[in-house]
Amino acid sequence: MPGKYRNLIVAIVATWLAGSAIAEDSHEKHAHDFAKDVDALHAVLAPLWHARAGKERSQKVCAQADKLESLTRDIHSGDTKTLLVSLGALKARCQANPADIDAAFSRVHEAFHRLADPRSR
Repeated sequence: MPGKYRNLIVAIVATWLAGSAIAEDSHEKHAHDFAKDVDALHAVLAPLWHARAGKERSQKVCAQADKLESLTRDIHSGDTKTLLVSLGALKARCQANPADIDAAFSRVHEAFHRLADPRSR
């Protein structure tokens, strides 16, 4: 009996892990029809956003904050004011408390989507 349950548990765990890997992979390969300048920002923002939340992601986000801001300033195909404000708040949060940036980063992500998809306003 224990062997039968062990095999069942192994099968369930294997299925769960495979499903997690597929779901994680789908985040990396999602396609959008962004303007070229917006897509340049998305190429840097998306891997940061889809990374597992935690200390490592926070460090990477803070390290890329200036680049995100620069790419946002290069966007001429949409209104970047809200995104720039949220990036400013993120950068301030990175300086004040780099371990606690999730809320500020979430606002950056939301502002990006409002810029990328004006229908979401």
